[in-house]
Amino acid sequence: MKPFVLKTARFLIAPVVAVLWPGNARGAEQSAPVVEVGPALYRPTLAPKVTPKASDLLLHAQRLPASARHDLGELTDSERARLNATDSRSGPGARAKRVKNGITRDVSPPVGFSGLSASLASGTSAEMGGGLLEKLADGSLAWTAEFSSTGAGALRLYLSQARLPQGSRVYVYGDDGEIQGPYDFAAGTRPEGFWTNTIYSSSISIEVRIPAGSNLEGATLRVGGLVHIVKSGTATLQPKDDSCFVDATCVTVADWVNIEQARNAVAQLNFVDQGSSFLCSGGLMNTANGPTAPYLLTANHCFGFLPDGHTFNQAAATSLEAVWQYKTATCNGPFPDPSLFPSTLGSTLLATGAHPAKSDYTFVQLSEEPPANSVALGWTTADVRDAAGLVLYRLSYPLNANMIDVDPQIFTREQVILVSGDQICSDAPAERFIYEKDIEGGTGGGSSGSPAMLADLRVVGQEFGACGTNQTDDCDNINNASVDGAFSSTFPAVQQWLAPSNFGACVPDATTLCLQNNRYRVTAFWTRPDNSSGAGNGVSLTSDSGYFWFFSNTNIELIVKVLNGCAINSSYWVFAAGLTNVNVTVIVEDTVTGASQTYLNPQSQAYQPLQDTAAFSCP
Repeated sequence: MKPFVLKTARFLIAPVVAVLWPGNARGAEQSAPVVEVGPALYRPTLAPKVTPKASDLLLHAQRLPASARHDLGELTDSERARLNATDSRSGPGARAKRVKNGITRDVSPPVGFSGLSASLASGTSAEMGGGLLEKLADGSLAWTAEFSSTGAGALRLYLSQARLPQGSRVYVYGDDGEIQGPYDFAAGTRPEGFWTNTIYSSSISIEVRIPAGSNLEGATLRVGGLVHIVKSGTATLQPKDDSCFVDATCVTVADWVNIEQARNAVAQLNFVDQGSSFLCSGGLMNTANGPTAPYLLTANHCFGFLPDGHTFNQAAATSLEAVWQYKTATCNGPFPDPSLFPSTLGSTLLATGAHPAKSDYTFVQLSEEPPANSVALGWTTADVRDAAGLVLYRLSYPLNANMIDVDPQIFTREQVILVSGDQICSDAPAERFIYEKDIEGGTGGGSSGSPAMLADLRVVGQEFGACGTNQTDDCDNINNASVDGAFSSTFPAVQQWLAPSNFGACVPDATTLCLQNNRYRVTAFWTRPDNSSGAGNGVSLTSDSGYFWFFSNTNIELIVKVLNGCAINSSYWVFAAGLTNVNVTVIVEDTVTGASQTYLNPQSQAYQPLQDTAAFSCP
């Protein structure tokens, strides 16, 4: 297959409308325009974050007095009960795949300061606000405190309030040399406070550096708590089996031509919600005008609303820590140190919708830009709920069943299935959710919100969870189905950010034919009986015709043309002929009117000639 080339100056794909799957009883719902864009490289507009070095800090935690060390001890019985409690977002119906990995613990009374003394002599120190304040030889100040929680695999500090003079820097670090920061609180914190990066240790120290000559009157910092993250969740939250999980590093371009780009588009999400810490996954999203802002799509049941069901949960969005490109160095290699991978902190909650009335989505703008080599995924509002046999791809970050932290990226390949009656979970109605069978790999707790993609990196949904009779077994693809909120249902809520302006004509690329003077966009997706799959590679022949090859560029599989029949029957015609018997999905989209038609060829049947002389209305 041809390698997929991301376009960075222009962005793939034009507007389309009204996909009608043959035999679709829900065709009346398809009247809304189908809109889509392709993927693109994310180009940061700001300078990259400064990587902290040990030489930037005093690292005086080892010499702190007892008053500056705050040991919260082991979890209490009530805290353990809270950790082991069933997730409040779990219930009857589909099993949502967010997973709890820790709980918050209060630091009471809060540790910190409000105003600092400028009279401290150079080279001396004083105990202040539960920390150690030192005045250095250059006149600058340093304030340090340490916090520990017995048995924690990792910690995050919660600053309920912070406002520091211009030029101040705040760091957190662990006892093994891991350092995160610097954080700048010249403008203060959001009303809901600030959560630091994760430090993978049972103790965490905070160091505040304030420049010489600063106005100290309003200098404020309060540590109000921390999150105690365990090595993994409780046994009741673990899958019975994760043997089906596929390390994404083992996947090659022969398996999925766009795997390299996908690896740089999906993040592991850590966040705090109502006193507990959780894991989910999410994908960076492109817009019609290119990736102009770091937008990310995940699931509402990860975070979205407060328990009242209608108030935005901005506190959880603020706590968001997105870790990027966390993957093994070699196929099935050892789990790497997660602290070595780039991360972003914070987000603003823009739109969210809860199941079953909505497609279970949360859409945020990250507060920091993702790494420079990140990829913003494309998306399509084409309704694929009834596209039986269509193959979807996914990367996600589930919690490992062997009690060994979070899995690096895993890969899943799925096939859309048709469901009816008691096959449909009550909280995931078929009108707004896509049902699939895993055909390679699987997903687990922590995979919620991960994008379901077509082979060309267009998102069609975000994972809700599992529906079936054996939901706790993540590798049972016989009795369970995977369920995604359909992006076609999500789009109206996020359109103002993702598609704020009109599109242009069709833009050809390796997998796209543009016919009738670039008015019609044609794509094809194939699946073989062994469930291998991909996007067809398009080759233009004339202004109104072209062909696709699937497995070799010397082997033509499908010929397509779009003809102008307006003078005959006021329609544009779509003709196609196939030299194949594999499952094929062909999508033809009119970029002027937005109309779209989708044609399916079933598996193991000779491709039937297509002569649709009423495909699109003129003009």
